This record gives sequence, structure tokens and C-alpha cells, in this order.
Amino acid sequence: MRKVSPKLNSQSGVSLVELLVVIIVIAIVASMALMQRGSANQQFQRQNGSRQLKVAFERARFDSVKRRAQPPSSGDDPRAHVVVNADSFVLWVDTDGDGMPEASEAITTPLADGVINARYDSGSLPVTVTFSMRGEVVENVSQFRVCNGTCASPSNATSDIVLVTPTGTVNLLPGGSTIPTFSNPSVSTAAAPVINSDAILP
Repeated sequence: MRKVSPKLNSQSGVSLVELLVVIIVIAIVASMALMQRGSANQQFQRQNGSRQLKVAFERARFDSVKRRAQPPSSGDDPRAHVVVNADSFVLWVDTDGDGMPEASEAITTPLADGVINARYDSGSLPVTVTFSMRGEVVENVSQFRVCNGTCASPSNATSDIVLVTPTGTVNLLPGGSTIPTFSNPSVSTAAAPVINSDAILP
């Protein structure tokens, strides 16, 4: 009997060039995914900083209204306020109930790396926003941008606007928004008291 030796057939496989092409494609897709992830993280950090600043303004307003904080005749100001810096903000409220926000009660919140605060009108920081006992803003400067990197060319993708209205309500707007204008409502009264005849009891 004759031994049959197996034939060596050419095996199918991948060439070195094909393997390099696949590796390059995987590297490109992975780098694009990492770039998108980095952008999403930056947006999350900016939006988180914007929300924290909004909450700080709301807490200061609530504290001043709750305590009916009066403007000072002299000395330290007992009204709650927020000091906005370029890389952080400081909330001053009366947490121990003695009627005066003190340095030991101040809560400093730093912003994440690459996130900055700026004034909407391009003025300088720091700025202090104080709330009256009626919850109204004492100062005129109450519009801020929170931006990724720089506020030079703000857009919805790179910045948020934290807006405190003259009445003290706080709004969070996309960075490309136009700031609405606010005016006092017109109030009119009748010349003489008018009684609705339907409201008179027999």
C-alpha cells in the first residue's frame, strides 16, 4: 500500500497590508469617539457650573427674603449675596441664624478646569450680586456667561447665560440667546371706586 501524503494547499488569510488598513481604521474611529467624549464632558462641566451658579443666586434670594434683611445703616451688610469670580463663586448666607452672613458661613464653589465665568456686558469680575428683603437685585449687573475656555465667541454649544432679573428671579438660557428686556408693568386705577352690582348681596 502506498502512503498518501497530504497536499499542502494555499491557506486563506490576511496580508500585512490588509491588517494595517484595519488597524488604521479602528484608530481613526477610536480617536473620533474620544474627541466626542471630551467635548461632551466639557459641556457637562459647563452646564453643571451654570446650574450651581443659578442655585447659589436662588439660595441667596431666599435667605434675604426669609430673614427680611434690611440694608445696613453702617458696618457689614446683613443681606445675602453672591460674589462671582472668573473661576469660582462665593455664596454668602446666614446659616447659623444670627442675622449676619459671615466669612465662616461663606460657601465657595470652584468651577471645573476649562470653565470660566464672565460678565454678559464684557465688564470685569469679581461682581457682588446682593438681594433685598423683597428678593429684588440691588445692583444692575446680574447677567453672566459660563463658558468653555473663552467667552470670545459664545454660542449654544460653548456657553450658558445665567440671568437674574430685576425682581430677583433667576433664569438659565443657552449661550446664543438674546437677553430679554424687562420693564415695570403699567398699573392703572379707576378714578372713583366702582362696585360691581352683581357682587352686592340682597
